[in-house]
Amino acid sequence: MIRILAVLSVILLTGWASAEYLLRLAIYPFDGTRQPPTDAGLPEVQEVLHDVGDGALVVWVADPDPGKPVIFYLHGNAGNLAARAGRFRRFLDRGYGLIAPAYPGSSGSEGTPSEESIKQSIRSVWLAQAKLLPVTNRSLSADTPAPKVILYGESLGTAVAIALLASPVTNADDGFGPPDAVILEAPFTSLKDVALNSYPQLATAMDQLPDLWPSLTLAGGLRDPLLILHGTQDDVIPIAQGRQIFAAAPTQDKDFLSVQGAGHTDLWRSDTVPRLWRFIDRYGVSRRK
Repeated sequence: MIRILAVLSVILLTGWASAEYLLRLAIYPFDGTRQPPTDAGLPEVQEVLHDVGDGALVVWVADPDPGKPVIFYLHGNAGNLAARAGRFRRFLDRGYGLIAPAYPGSSGSEGTPSEESIKQSIRSVWLAQAKLLPVTNRSLSADTPAPKVILYGESLGTAVAIALLASPVTNADDGFGPPDAVILEAPFTSLKDVALNSYPQLATAMDQLPDLWPSLTLAGGLRDPLLILHGTQDDVIPIAQGRQIFAAAPTQDKDFLSVQGAGHTDLWRSDTVPRLWRFIDRYGVSRRK
């Protein structure tokens, strides 16, 4: 996210001729390295190649323990899936399953990253959950309900999650259905708002920017149980933007966790992680009826 701000400033100060190229570099500086989960210390995770759009998408998947939920994890704009191995390990140690799609251009996935290609890819993976799990030789019996699904968005992934919830694929009648709960870590109202926060003197020039990832506009799709985590000292995405998303979410079952003194990337602390586990367990440990 910090790189987004730096490159947006260059775009606005030097002109719009190469804006599309520069925006792609700024917003999606993914690490394209394809690293097997076993090399990242996750031998119980399997890599699946999911065909979508103009290429194959890398998805990391792992079965949950009986009665435990699956975490559908949407990562931020830095690094790759392997950079989240520590988080994934903590999910797995609690018996949670995992579906973690990489975006086009990340972690060995094919394709070119853009707002539309990412949205299309994640919608496709969401619809394919029943095929992605279980990934072992174990099969769910006819009388065994599927595990519950917790949708987790991190930074840029919060916008991807909100866009997903605003799409038909999360409707019970038209798609896979909604998640059982949603967690958003450092959400923002739009990328334009993120840029304006750091460069208010360029407000007039900012009108040139397209309305990228307009999460506040789409926040009406947040109808499921919701937890938002945001650092009080986040100088990349101000906590006020997280509060706006929280206020706009129509669900009445929602909680906002202000992480005192935390910035943008240090929200998983000893005083916050227990709250995270309690939320996941509250909505994820029982089985679907």
